[in-house]
Amino acid sequence: MSTAYSIPPRRDLISRVSREIDDFMSWMLYGSETWLVALLKGVPLFLFVYFVLGYIPNYANTITTLYLGFGKDVGFLVAVVLIGGPTFTLLLILALWTQAARGRRGFAWSLIRFLDFLQYLALVLLIIPFMVFNLAGGSLIPPLFTLQSLALGAIAAGGGAMSLAYLYVEYRRITRREAETAAAAAAAWRSGG
Repeated sequence: MSTAYSIPPRRDLISRVSREIDDFMSWMLYGSETWLVALLKGVPLFLFVYFVLGYIPNYANTITTLYLGFGKDVGFLVAVVLIGGPTFTLLLILALWTQAARGRRGFAWSLIRFLDFLQYLALVLLIIPFMVFNLAGGSLIPPLFTLQSLALGAIAAGGGAMSLAYLYVEYRRITRREAETAAAAAAAWRSGG
C-alpha cells in the first residue's frame, strides 16, 4: 500500500552540503546564466581541455625522454598513444556523462555532478594556478621555483576562489528569485486568479 507521505530529507551536515553541491552544480551546468557566469564556466573549461591535451602528454614525453633515457620517437609514442589518446577519451566520457545527468535525480546522477564539482574545484584552485606558475617561469621538471612564479600562481588561486564565491552568490540570487516567482504563481493559482 502506498501513501502520500514521503520520507523527509536527512538534515545532517553532510546531507545538506551534498544536496547544496548537487543543486549548485545542476544550476551551474544546466541553468540560466549571465555573460559573466558563462565566462567563468567557459574559460576554465577551455583551459582544462588545453591542460589535459597539452600539458599531460608533454610531461609524459619529458619524463620518457629526459629521465627514463628513451629516444624522442618513444617519447612521442608514449605522449600521443599511451597518454594523449586515453585523456581525449576521458574528455569525451566526462562530456557525455555530464550531459546524461541533466535533469535526473538519484545517487549516480548526483555523484556525476559531485565529480564535476570536484573537477571544477581542482581546475580553478590547482590546475589554472599551476599553468600560471609555469607561464611565469616556474617548473616542476626540472624544479624551478621563482618568487614571481609562486606569487602569480597564488594570485591565480585567489582569483579561482573569488570566481567560486561569485558563482555561489549568483546561484543563491537566481534561485531565490525563481523561488519567489514560483511562490507568487502558486499563490495566484490557489486564489483562483
